[in-house]
Amino acid sequence: MEATSTDGEWTPLQEAYLQKLMATYQANLFFFKEQFGEIFEKLMATNLPAPFKVGPDGKLTIYYRHFQGGPREFTDFGRTLYKLFENPESRPRIDIDYGFVDKPEQAFPHQDNPDFFRPIEPKFRGELIEGFRKIAGEGGYLKRPEFGEHALPIAIVFGSGYGWHLERLVDDWEMRHLILVDTDLSRLNMSLYFVDYVSLHQRYAAKGFYFSIAHDDDPKKLAEHLRAMFYNLWPPYFMQGLGLFFNDYDSEKVKTLWDKLRSDLWTLYRGWGFLDDEILGLKHAMENAIDGYPLFTRKPDLPADAEVFIVGSGPSLDALLPTLRANADKAVIISCGTAITALARAGIKPDLHVEIERTYMTYVVLQEPQTREFVKDVPIVALTIMHPAVFTSTSKPLMFCKELDLGTALFDINHNTKWFRSGPTCTNGGVALALEMGFKKIHLFGIDFGFKDENQHHAKSSVYFDDKPSDDAVLEKIVRDTHSVHKTHKKTEGNFTEEVLSTEIFMHSRDAMAMTIDEYPDAEVFNLNDGAKIRSAKPLHAEDLVVNAEAANKAATVKAMLSAFTEDYDVNPFANMGELMEQLQAVRGDLKRILAGEIKTKMEIADKLYDMHHYLFDERHKVTHIFPLVRGSMLHMGRFFYDCMALAKTPEQAVEFAKFGFDLIDRFLAGALDNMFAIVDIGKERLQAKLDAANQNAAQQGEAA
Repeated sequence: MEATSTDGEWTPLQEAYLQKLMATYQANLFFFKEQFGEIFEKLMATNLPAPFKVGPDGKLTIYYRHFQGGPREFTDFGRTLYKLFENPESRPRIDIDYGFVDKPEQAFPHQDNPDFFRPIEPKFRGELIEGFRKIAGEGGYLKRPEFGEHALPIAIVFGSGYGWHLERLVDDWEMRHLILVDTDLSRLNMSLYFVDYVSLHQRYAAKGFYFSIAHDDDPKKLAEHLRAMFYNLWPPYFMQGLGLFFNDYDSEKVKTLWDKLRSDLWTLYRGWGFLDDEILGLKHAMENAIDGYPLFTRKPDLPADAEVFIVGSGPSLDALLPTLRANADKAVIISCGTAITALARAGIKPDLHVEIERTYMTYVVLQEPQTREFVKDVPIVALTIMHPAVFTSTSKPLMFCKELDLGTALFDINHNTKWFRSGPTCTNGGVALALEMGFKKIHLFGIDFGFKDENQHHAKSSVYFDDKPSDDAVLEKIVRDTHSVHKTHKKTEGNFTEEVLSTEIFMHSRDAMAMTIDEYPDAEVFNLNDGAKIRSAKPLHAEDLVVNAEAANKAATVKAMLSAFTEDYDVNPFANMGELMEQLQAVRGDLKRILAGEIKTKMEIADKLYDMHHYLFDERHKVTHIFPLVRGSMLHMGRFFYDCMALAKTPEQAVEFAKFGFDLIDRFLAGALDNMFAIVDIGKERLQAKLDAANQNAAQQGEAA
């Protein structure tokens, strides 16, 4: 890396100034080597000339893309952009919808769902929001989130350049995370001559948490890196009000980076789960533990040529039904969720059926008139958290365990059996089950995770498109809601086409399935569907499908699969529940301690929420079973808490609201504990009823003898 000067001999001033710039550059290189090793390696591997000239009188001319000028011009440019950032009205930022403040019912969409057992989440979310509205009073709240004078939890700086803005952001602002991102290595390299990163980092460390620098020539990869950084370091709801400093406005790469980052931020708000859902699963797990159905306890020994079709109810299934039927004598068929309704109408009997949705609606679908008799002799594999009625739909009820679920801990607190990544959709459960059983060739039918027409989001042969409306009000609501939810969609890459339409839950499910497939590198998974592309699943047209499994071996394959489910497991739901309740009490105590102490500013409130989040997601707590119960709800509660706090007009209002909210969190956890006591009572009643029935049966047999 050579600096250039004017022609002729160096003047003393010229040489001294150049040495100063090179000394700063060298110090920064050592700093990058220690703190940002990957970027350092890129700098070392690239020949980048110094972007300036030093005149005999020490005059510095800087070259930045197609601009050139002295420090004054670049400082003036930095000042202009800084004023734009400093002004709350003009500052670019990320604003997440907070319409729930005016319409609190938006914060608890499941409040009218009759399935949940003693739901408390709507009550406490509503109380939190109403508490903020009361504290805000007649003056109302801010139009946009603010965190105080020159205060921001997180800021992203796009472009380093001359770096004047970096000095101001570090010295003038209170921030918890300052992220510098650059898509151009030459521009990042330029800043190493003019920014003292060593001093900058030391000054920032005195009051901030994280100082990050990220670079990639590929803006899409850089966006993925930043998304992963946010996910791992921060509560996702800290995206609200995040400040954006665009030092580089006219770069196409920066535009692509921001477009990609902005379009993917919604994924940070998905898949959280919530306490009422976990409590429902816990209740079902208690009941199912007492009923004692066979559980997946061992990996079966499948025939070497075994192949399987995993069937979902996506729109591609209609065209694939003939292919499915033609190969049904050779490949095992596992249906998933509402796919059973399409197979019932087509008369194609699956060898196994998978269900994961814990609510009563699963039972309602299975009892749909054209499905009810069809499924009676089909083995149903459902999660231990399934509504108990589902297991009465078949003569062969079977269970498997879901990872990261409190109901699983009630069943298997010592993790003696396999726990599956079984969601978000039933097809995720079916694929996970097939992979764990040992199938090496898996074919996906009707697993689209997308659609081309919002009016055909599922197979026409499924229950969603019956010509005659159902007489069952619950089933009719399921169908109606399914049609409604697919009116809102996004575009994503297609399996056979450039793009298809999809939904948030479909894209989440697609990504989760790819992760599961990656864990079984010896298996081949083929995607026959004209829906979304699934990473790690190979596109395969139906006409190219070749099934090598021998028809003579299919019965042995199914028998081996069923042998994986046994009653060879120990379960003590009451003792396990007692341990879980003790854990919840410990969590309450820890959170009380974390949220205690004096708070005076919005940033200090944000720090408390940050501490709460990191406690709940601490690596040490992965083996502590109670956390799935509270993590999702604390994300939701934290999100509403954080948004309201940031909208408070004064620090005093924010502090008053925070004290109210911290107390509400403790009361919320106390309500969860009460529900766990109620589940214990339900378990005792069910066990007593089972014992009474057994005694009555024994007495009747004695009389008959």
